[in-house]
Amino acid sequence: MSKVLKITPKTIAFDILLVAIVWVLFTLWFKPHVPSEDETIVTLVAAFTALPGAGTFYFCLQMFKVTLAHQRKLKAEKN
Repeated sequence: MSKVLKITPKTIAFDILLVAIVWVLFTLWFKPHVPSEDETIVTLVAAFTALPGAGTFYFCLQMFKVTLAHQRKLKAEKN
Protein backbone atom coordinates (compact mmCIF):
# COMPACT_ATOMS: atom_id res chain seq x y z
CA MET A 1 0.00 0.00 0.00
CA SER A 2 2.94 2.34 0.48
CA LYS A 3 3.45 2.46 -3.29
CA VAL A 4 -0.07 3.81 -3.74
CA LEU A 5 -0.11 6.14 -0.73
CA LYS A 6 3.09 8.12 -0.93
CA ILE A 7 4.01 10.01 2.21
CA THR A 8 6.47 12.78 1.46
CA PRO A 9 7.40 16.02 3.22
CA LYS A 10 5.25 17.85 0.65
CA THR A 11 2.14 15.82 1.52
CA ILE A 12 2.75 16.33 5.24
CA ALA A 13 3.17 20.08 4.72
CA PHE A 14 0.01 20.17 2.61
CA ASP A 15 -1.96 18.36 5.33
CA ILE A 16 -0.65 20.76 7.98
CA LEU A 17 -1.58 23.73 5.79
CA LEU A 18 -5.12 22.41 5.25
CA VAL A 19 -5.61 21.76 8.96
CA ALA A 20 -4.29 25.23 9.82
CA ILE A 21 -6.71 26.83 7.37
CA VAL A 22 -9.63 24.87 8.84
CA TRP A 23 -8.51 25.82 12.37
CA VAL A 24 -8.45 29.53 11.43
CA LEU A 25 -11.88 29.28 9.81
CA PHE A 26 -13.33 27.54 12.87
CA THR A 27 -11.75 30.16 15.13
CA LEU A 28 -13.32 32.98 13.13
CA TRP A 29 -16.64 31.14 13.12
CA PHE A 30 -16.64 30.66 16.91
CA LYS A 31 -15.55 34.20 17.85
CA PRO A 32 -19.04 35.76 17.76
CA HIS A 33 -20.34 33.04 20.08
CA VAL A 34 -17.93 33.65 22.97
CA PRO A 35 -19.69 35.54 25.78
CA SER A 36 -16.95 38.00 26.77
CA GLU A 37 -16.09 41.66 26.24
CA ASP A 38 -12.31 41.14 26.32
CA GLU A 39 -11.03 40.53 22.78
CA THR A 40 -8.05 38.49 24.02
CA ILE A 41 -10.31 36.11 25.93
CA VAL A 42 -12.66 35.86 22.96
CA THR A 43 -9.79 34.92 20.64
CA LEU A 44 -8.27 32.41 23.08
CA VAL A 45 -11.56 30.67 23.81
CA ALA A 46 -12.49 30.53 20.12
CA ALA A 47 -9.03 29.19 19.21
CA PHE A 48 -9.11 26.48 21.87
CA THR A 49 -12.66 25.57 20.90
CA ALA A 50 -11.58 25.21 17.26
CA LEU A 51 -8.86 22.66 18.13
CA PRO A 52 -11.16 19.60 18.34
CA GLY A 53 -12.81 20.57 15.06
CA ALA A 54 -9.46 20.90 13.33
CA GLY A 55 -8.32 17.60 14.85
CA THR A 56 -11.45 15.89 13.58
CA PHE A 57 -10.83 17.38 10.14
CA TYR A 58 -7.27 15.99 10.24
CA PHE A 59 -8.52 12.48 11.02
CA CYS A 60 -11.18 12.70 8.29
CA LEU A 61 -8.55 13.85 5.80
CA GLN A 62 -6.30 10.91 6.67
CA MET A 63 -9.19 8.43 6.42
CA PHE A 64 -10.11 9.88 3.02
CA LYS A 65 -6.52 9.51 1.80
CA VAL A 66 -6.29 5.89 2.98
CA THR A 67 -9.65 5.03 1.39
CA LEU A 68 -8.62 6.67 -1.88
CA ALA A 69 -5.31 4.80 -1.85
CA HIS A 70 -7.13 1.51 -1.23
CA GLN A 71 -9.52 2.16 -4.12
CA ARG A 72 -6.60 2.99 -6.41
CA LYS A 73 -4.83 -0.19 -5.33
CA LEU A 74 -7.91 -2.31 -6.09
CA LYS A 75 -8.30 -0.62 -9.46
CA ALA A 76 -4.62 -1.24 -10.29
CA GLU A 77 -4.94 -4.91 -9.33
CA LYS A 78 -7.94 -5.34 -11.65
CA ASN A 79 -5.99 -4.12 -14.67
